Amino acid sequence: MRRASALAVLALAGAGALPGYAFAHAGVTAPAATSYFARVLSAPPGLEAKAVDGDQRLWLRVPSRLTVIVIGLRGEPYLRFSSLGIDVNSSSATYFLNRVRPAPVPSVLSPHTPPTWRLLSSAHSTSWHEDRLHALALAAHPPGARALGHWVVPLLVDGKAASIGGTLVEAPRPSLLWFWPLVLLIACVPALLRLRDAGFEVAAGWALAALALGAATAGRLGRELYGRPTVSVGQVALAALTLAVAAGLAALWLRRDWRVVAGVVIGVVALYQGLALVGTLRNAYVLAVLPAAVERTAASVSLAAGIGLLVVIAGAAGAQAEAADEEERLDA
Repeated sequence: MRRASALAVLALAGAGALPGYAFAHAGVTAPAATSYFARVLSAPPGLEAKAVDGDQRLWLRVPSRLTVIVIGLRGEPYLRFSSLGIDVNSSSATYFLNRVRPAPVPSVLSPHTPPTWRLLSSAHSTSWHEDRLHALALAAHPPGARALGHWVVPLLVDGKAASIGGTLVEAPRPSLLWFWPLVLLIACVPALLRLRDAGFEVAAGWALAALALGAATAGRLGRELYGRPTVSVGQVALAALTLAVAAGLAALWLRRDWRVVAGVVIGVVALYQGLALVGTLRNAYVLAVLPAAVERTAASVSLAAGIGLLVVIAGAAGAQAEAADEEERLDA
């Protein structure tokens, strides 16, 4: 059990380092799902724009032949796309508001403050946290309304005024029936613990371990390989790491002397992953490469199978301890 506890702590530490995607000047972590979705309806010719993470970020690709300036939240120059790459104006109010840890905007800054350009990337596409996409979600709107209104992000394209425009839509929350694995677990586990049948516990352990590991792996891969708006090399590397860890835990489970350790780690990882994906059970738009129904099933089964596996292992350990105590009492 000491080995199991140590491995479980390591597994949680590793999982905690990987689930979200932090972005420079974003101030947010990528969500698993959202009830709001921003659609891009118009963009200047030659520019490619997409909403990312539902209504959180805007991605923009600009041909190197064009010079495009993204106007910030207070009317100031914020980002500049040019043949050299992408610059950010560190004298922009939006620069301070979009930092990973938002900072107060210096009072000396105004829309007319001369920009201080700093090279952000030599690429010609990037995404940033864009408050104007989801500002409509914070405004009062009729219950059940789907289309909440239009948003606009102003630009300067080769010195001429332009904009990216779109709409924000809201969808109702998914059915509570997606929590059915947890309801089934609550109904069945107490009976299993009272039964105390060693053979049945072994069979249940195998089934729950397979479900927990399979669901947690599928759910994590669905999130890791989701394009924002494309799949990066880093995301592919994380997906490969996820598969390697899953294969290692499966191999550990197949070893009889390590089965309890593997079961504890699988249960903890599945529970953690289910909690990381619980947003898919509460929000309409699932942000994963897998179909929404598959990702929701993975989240729900991860939660239920992870808890069930830990309960079964704890129950079996308790039964073994009681049997050992009884044997010692008879011998005495």
